[in-house]
Amino acid sequence: MKRQIEFQRKLDAIFSSQSPAIEQLAEGYYAILDQLLAETTRQIDLMKAMGDQGQVVKEQIKQSTVQHVLGVFDDCFFRATGERPRIILSTQQEDRNE
Repeated sequence: MKRQIEFQRKLDAIFSSQSPAIEQLAEGYYAILDQLLAETTRQIDLMKAMGDQGQVVKEQIKQSTVQHVLGVFDDCFFRATGERPRIILSTQQEDRNE
């Protein structure tokens, strides 16, 4: 519940910012999918610990689908603005820290 409240506050901050609407859209979209990817990663870890390989595969498919959707959004954003979104997902930050 606490995580949901914090997430809602994050979205409220994004959409009440002075940023241009296209940037608010990108930041909000990334925030939502970032949360979904983080939850999927937690589920994968849990299912691995429980030895439920079938659920691991389902969550990995979900994760791959979300990553593909992010790529599609990036391409659309680039076509609309001529720039790539300057947003880093928390999962990307973890990769950079390793």
